Amino acid sequence: MIRRVVHNADVVVIGGGVVGLATAYNLAKKGVKVALVDKGIIGSGSSTRNASRFRVQFGNVENTKYAIEAVKELKRIKGELNWNPMIRRGGYLWLFRSNEAMRSFEEINKSIWRPLGVSVRLMDGGELANKYPYLNHKLYVGAAFGPQDGELHHDYLMYGYLSRLREMGALIIDETPITKISVVNGEVKGVEGVGAVINAKTVIVTAGAWSSEILKTAGVELPINAVRKEIGITVPVRFFIEPSLVIDTHTNAYFGQTLRGEVIGSIEVNEEPGLKPFNNTLRWLRAWARAMVEAMPVSRRIPVMRIWSGYYEVTPDNSHIMGRLDSWPRGLYVAAGFSGHGLMFGPLTGRLMAEYVLDGKLSPLMEPFLPDRLSKGRLIREHLVIG
Repeated sequence: MIRRVVHNADVVVIGGGVVGLATAYNLAKKGVKVALVDKGIIGSGSSTRNASRFRVQFGNVENTKYAIEAVKELKRIKGELNWNPMIRRGGYLWLFRSNEAMRSFEEINKSIWRPLGVSVRLMDGGELANKYPYLNHKLYVGAAFGPQDGELHHDYLMYGYLSRLREMGALIIDETPITKISVVNGEVKGVEGVGAVINAKTVIVTAGAWSSEILKTAGVELPINAVRKEIGITVPVRFFIEPSLVIDTHTNAYFGQTLRGEVIGSIEVNEEPGLKPFNNTLRWLRAWARAMVEAMPVSRRIPVMRIWSGYYEVTPDNSHIMGRLDSWPRGLYVAAGFSGHGLMFGPLTGRLMAEYVLDGKLSPLMEPFLPDRLSKGRLIREHLVIG
C-alpha cells in the first residue's frame, strides 16, 4: 500500500511547465499559499523540448495582440527573476515558393500586423538571393522578414521561476501524477495523486498535453489533443543563419542557429494525435534533413548531433484556452491548449491567470480565449502554426 502525504494549500497548480510556473509565481507574489505539482521533474515536459523561439506575427488579431504583450512580458520578467534568458532578436524570415503564398502574407500584413505596429518587410527573390546567399534562391519567389521576433533560452526562464518560487516558500511536488481532482457538491476540494493528497479550494490545470485527461476526472471535457513533434540539432558550426529562424511555408519546416552555432529545427510530418512516448522516428529525420539541404545546400555535410520530441497541445482552432465556465465545479480553472506557443505565451498567461483567479480581473487580452468560445462558435482560427 502506497502511503500518501497530505498537504494543504490555497491553490494547486497542476503542471510544472512554463505556464504552471508563471501562474504559481504570480500567485505566490500576492501572498497565496501555492502548491505546484507535476507528474515528472519540474520542467521536464514540452516547455524544455522546443526550439525556444518567439514571434509576434500570427494569423488573427487576437493572437497577434496577445503575442505583442507576451514578448513585452518576456523582457520585463527577466529582471524580476534574476535569471537572464538570453533574449536575442534576430528576426523571423518566412520563405515563399509561390506568389500566391506571398500575396497572402502581404494581405495579413496590411490588415493585421501593420495596424498593430508589427509589420513585416517583404522582399522579392532578387533581394532575398543577395541578402541571404546560403539559401537555395531558385526555390523562392520572395520572403517576409519580421525583425521583432527572436529566441531565448528556455532553461533559464524556467528555472528563474522555479528558484523564485522556492525562495517564496511555495510547495513544489514533483514526480507525482495527479489521478483525480476532488469535487464535492460542485466545489473543488483539492487533488489526489500518486503518493500525495493536496487539499485546496482552487485548482488550476496547466498540464499542457495532459490537461484534457486531468480535467475529465472533474467531469470537464475540453478538446485538447496531444500531437508529438520531433526536433533536431546539429553539431556547432560557424554562424551563418541570420535571421535566427528560417521558415519554408511550403514544407512548414524551420531552421535556425543557437548561440553556440548548432543548427536547430523541425518539419511537419502529419503525426497522428495521441499521448505517445517521447520517441523519435527515422521518417521524421529523413524529412527534416532533406528539407534542410534543399533550403540551404551548404548544410549538406553538417552532422546531426541528436533529435528529441515533445508535444503540441492542440485545440480545434489552434488557439489557447484560459479561464473557466460557470458549469464547471467552483474553483476549477484551466490555461492550456497553446498549440506550440506555450513557451512564448507562458509568462503573460501566468500573470493574467493570477489576476483572474484572485481578483476576478478579466483582461481584454484574455477574454477572447475563454472556454465558452468553443461552444458558442467563436473560434479564433490560427493558421500560422510552425512545425
